[in-house]
Order: sequence, then C-alpha cells, then structure tokens
Amino acid sequence: MNEGAAVQQANKIDLVVDIVTETKVMRPGLPLRQSRTRHRPVHRARAALILIPFTLILAVVLVPEGRLACAEPVARETSPDGAWTLTLCSRPMWFAMPGGSSDAPGWIVLRDRTGAIRGVTGLGMVQMYGGETIWLPEKVARSLVTEMPLPRTRSAPRVWIEDRLWRLRALLGLTRTDDAFH
Repeated sequence: MNEGAAVQQANKIDLVVDIVTETKVMRPGLPLRQSRTRHRPVHRARAALILIPFTLILAVVLVPEGRLACAEPVARETSPDGAWTLTLCSRPMWFAMPGGSSDAPGWIVLRDRTGAIRGVTGLGMVQMYGGETIWLPEKVARSLVTEMPLPRTRSAPRVWIEDRLWRLRALLGLTRTDDAFH
C-alpha cells in the first residue's frame, strides 16, 4: 500500500468514527487534531457571555409586581406631606390552623407619589406590625419592624429601574427582614 492510499484510508476511518460516536465533526482530509471540536468550548463561552447578561436584563425588565401589588392591603399609612405611602401586604401561607391568619408573613412596601416601589422589608408575621410610624425628612421608621431611607427624587428612568430591582429582590427573598430590629 502506498503512502497516499494509507492517508485516504486513515481519513475514511476518522469519518466513520465521527458518524458512529457523533462527538467529533471532522473535515475530510484533516487529521484528528485539527477537528472543529477543539473550538466548540470557545463558542459556548461566547454564547454564555451573551446570554447571561441578556437573561439578567430580561429578568429585571419583566419581573412582575406579584404580591407587592397588594390589592387588599392589611394597613396603609401616608406621610404627612403625602409624598410617601407605607403599605403592609400579607403573603399567603400554605397551611394555617384556625385563627392563625395573622401569623402569615408579609411585606412592608414603601412607595413614592407615583406608586413606584422605593423600599421593601420582609415581615415574619403580619401581627408584628404594631407601634407608631415615625416620618422624618430622610427616613421612615416603625418601631421594632422597619427603618427605610426616603430616597431623593431621581430621574424617571432611574426610579423605574429601582422599582424593578425592588420587585426582583422581593421575588428572590433578598429584602431586609424585621429580624434585624428585634
């Protein structure tokens, strides 16, 4: 067998291995070390670098308001100047004994005049929402439950982004809880 025939035979064997295993994509006539499989991890890494930020942006833009919308709030308080609203929203419990509905967890949601979410605090039990609300120029506080800063007025796009980020934090359970105040 001459040298050219041996190379052709080796290339045929490489192609047969590729068809059977379906793991190597070979170009006819190229040795195994020049296959395209070496470059696939690079393409996957590029795809990941594109898809991960795109997915995060979509998550922020499309995050639902969910239970923070609070169609039936347990309590609602407005600041003396009318610029802020503090709303207590209950979250559903999977199981509760009779008379245990006030043991349900909840959120304390701070909204500005436009209705945008500007702060959220998780509440272990709705019945813990007692005491007096103190409205100061730079923060709002509820004894033993929450203390939230009153953010300065910002541009509409920035407020929209912060609103979406608060929604995402609440959805993922990344908000501050009332445990920090006990």
